[in-house]
Amino acid sequence: MTEITKNLYQFSIYIPPIDFTIHQYLYASEPSILFAAGTVQQAKQILPEIKEILGDRELKYIFVSHMESDEAGGIPVFKKEYPGLTVICGDLAARELSGYGYEGNIIAECDGELIEDGELRLRLFDYPAEVHNQNGLLCLEENSGIFYSADLMLRYGNEVGNTIRSDWHDEVNSITAERIKDDKQRKELQCSLHQIDPRFVAVGHGYCIECECDTF
Repeated sequence: MTEITKNLYQFSIYIPPIDFTIHQYLYASEPSILFAAGTVQQAKQILPEIKEILGDRELKYIFVSHMESDEAGGIPVFKKEYPGLTVICGDLAARELSGYGYEGNIIAECDGELIEDGELRLRLFDYPAEVHNQNGLLCLEENSGIFYSADLMLRYGNEVGNTIRSDWHDEVNSITAERIKDDKQRKELQCSLHQIDPRFVAVGHGYCIECECDTF
């Protein structure tokens, strides 16, 4: 576990055969939110650390970008510990979460929606995730400037706790068909992302990004 930027804790595993890092993130705001639950095994490993960070506080939200095991598989582990948990996701994920054994609270949202709760101000973006171009979500926490990019800005390598500095708009321009196959969907997302200037990008895989911008 690494506090990779203020109040944002990164939990990671590295898989040497494919030179690949998988991250989950706890933003210890009030209320708190976990970006990606990890697999069941990962969730069980990081739960004690999350409990230590939060102390007597509850984990209120889990943000699920799209339906893959590293995003949603471990949700029941957290639900057992935090019964009042709410999952924030897109419509497709909301319909599929029961397949991961989750029957709890769900907020199903779409592009442009804003969720405000205490210190959280979550701006959502449609994300045609790479698995069958399904409709997922990306999230900017506007108060902190933290953007959760899921698999969109993926890099290979052992990048546990590591960051790079990069221009946000260069990163957006670098999104290719490997990440979003449909040209129209890719250009629409790029257009939306060019309207924001995050301070920090919490990636699902690889280096996190400290953004070179003037907004935050």
